[in-house]
Amino acid sequence: MTRHGNGSGDAVGDGELLPVGRRVAYWRGRRKLSQQVFADRLGKSKSWVDKVERGVRSLDRVSTLQEVAAVLRIDTAVLLGRDVQPSRVVERTAEVERIREALSRYEISLA
Repeated sequence: MTRHGNGSGDAVGDGELLPVGRRVAYWRGRRKLSQQVFADRLGKSKSWVDKVERGVRSLDRVSTLQEVAAVLRIDTAVLLGRDVQPSRVVERTAEVERIREALSRYEISLA
């Protein structure tokens, strides 16, 4: 799951999984978008955004989650609190393993 900074499921790093609406509010704040600007970009009302962020209204449609994530420029899985590993991290991990294997085969003469 993605935490700001270290890969946990919450958005702010306190170890507690946040509801989707709180993650929306967090990322909207990170993007420096007011509720009104965010609502305008989604084609929704400011009241709708406020209700989502307070948990009064749920984001239960995949299409709506995708729209919200797109406006916030984050992966949909981040809003859901699921594990997300960017492909570059996976690629780097594989590269590091190849380097480790190569180094472990390298023989150093201590004489």
